[in-house]
Amino acid sequence: MHTDTPTASWQLLRTMPALAHLDVERLRWLADRVQWRVLAAGEPVPCPFSDTRIHLLLSGQVQVCCANVQGRELLLGELLPGQMFGNALSCKAMPQGVRMEATQPTLLAVMEGQIVQEWLYHDSAMVLGILQNVTDLLWQLVARVVEMGTLNVRSRLHMRLLALAQRQGVEGNQVLLSPSPTQASLAAYLGTTREEVAREMSRLTRLGLLQRQGRSIFLSNLDGLLALVEAQ
Repeated sequence: MHTDTPTASWQLLRTMPALAHLDVERLRWLADRVQWRVLAAGEPVPCPFSDTRIHLLLSGQVQVCCANVQGRELLLGELLPGQMFGNALSCKAMPQGVRMEATQPTLLAVMEGQIVQEWLYHDSAMVLGILQNVTDLLWQLVARVVEMGTLNVRSRLHMRLLALAQRQGVEGNQVLLSPSPTQASLAAYLGTTREEVAREMSRLTRLGLLQRQGRSIFLSNLDGLLALVEAQ
């Protein structure tokens, strides 16, 4: 983990929706007081919920994972640039077994609890920004619960591939996922085994909906993939 202050740090803070209303002077003031953290892929976020700090995700991606008593890992969700996490007003510890780690090179700006709480008392736009962030995360969790409870593993895999396609950027009815998710990461997200993921990926290949291209996955017919979900 590196903590050097990045170039034009106040401009990076402006990319956060919760801070977009601040003027340059205020952004510069904040940039001098946050702690900058650069995480490598696979590196855990240190103590993400141990106190009242707020972590601002400026670039990269962070995943939230947990393991059950049998040791099987489940990917609870992912955080993308523009989102934030932490305990702004409480010090409740993160549940045992839950961890957060970067999935790619990631830049965080960490606001100490005292700065956060003083700011919240004087900046209603900041409060609204945090509430919006919490609301977004809540609906993401609701969508995950509905998906896990109503779709079988095959359909959950199809939905996951479609979501990754949208994130990557769709051109026409096709998209290249590069780098592609591993079977292990897909299994963790779907709450299943790598073997089951591998079987369904092979079936999608036989159907002409998916092609392996080195370390990438080419989805050649997104409409066909969506039709499989709708046909469940």
